[in-house]
Amino acid sequence: MPQTHRSEERVSMKVPVSLPGGLTGITRDISASGIYFETDSAPLGDSPLAFVVQFQNETGVGMTLRCRGQVLRVEHQGQRVGEAARLLESWLEPGRGKTQEIKKLVISDGFADSF
Repeated sequence: MPQTHRSEERVSMKVPVSLPGGLTGITRDISASGIYFETDSAPLGDSPLAFVVQFQNETGVGMTLRCRGQVLRVEHQGQRVGEAARLLESWLEPGRGKTQEIKKLVISDGFADSF
């Protein structure tokens, strides 16, 4: 079995992703340089695309990761389609919830553990 060398550590997580044309999906894993998500729709192709990933913890505090990416690989999984994309550009924005609560989570270094 070939060994894959990745430049960034991947984090397995299932969070909603909003795609062009009102399509939605669920992430499987995310790294600083890429993302893998699954949808029920046709493949998005290899042109650069903009998408949004929503992070939210159990108290409703959230962050939005806005991305521009390039689809590198498409996998057909029965009725679902999996797509791996390289992140060309990404930035975090406060999402739903109180900004002060978000700042506390980030400052206390508990942000990643709370999602």
